[in-house]
Amino acid sequence: MVECSKTVLDAIKLGMDEEKKASEFYAEAAAKLPDGPGKNLFTQLSEFEIGHYNALKKLEASLAGDSCYITYESALLEPIGVEGRVKLDDNVQKTILDILSIAIRNEKNAGRAYRELAAEIEDPNGVQMFEKMAKEEDQHARILEDQLYDVKNQGELVWGD
Repeated sequence: MVECSKTVLDAIKLGMDEEKKASEFYAEAAAKLPDGPGKNLFTQLSEFEIGHYNALKKLEASLAGDSCYITYESALLEPIGVEGRVKLDDNVQKTILDILSIAIRNEKNAGRAYRELAAEIEDPNGVQMFEKMAKEEDQHARILEDQLYDVKNQGELVWGD
């Protein structure tokens, strides 16, 4: 077994827990919305966070085995499926504003955590993996901030328009 930092292994386990919670949060958010761009956005985010969970699980197995860090292929979140604008009634608008506020905070915290983890390790693959994951979380936060702006100012949810 390769000797790797216990702190890093603990951080990976914590990251896995947080990614799983994020995926569940987005799945629950999607379930609260009618079919359309909002449901699609939160479903995509749920699936994306499961991808992060799976990457961390693969890394954890690698660190517990005969090697350390793995290569991570990043991806950007892009609209697929239902796209467009949806005018929101007041109740749905409030629900979405609450969801977006929580999601933005969570995405920013996740990005910060991955950057801090990248700064703690020396392995180039590990640094690259956590920096890529931080950028993905930052991209999610920006997308959600754009949605928040549109929902607050136009009463519309826009994804992919």
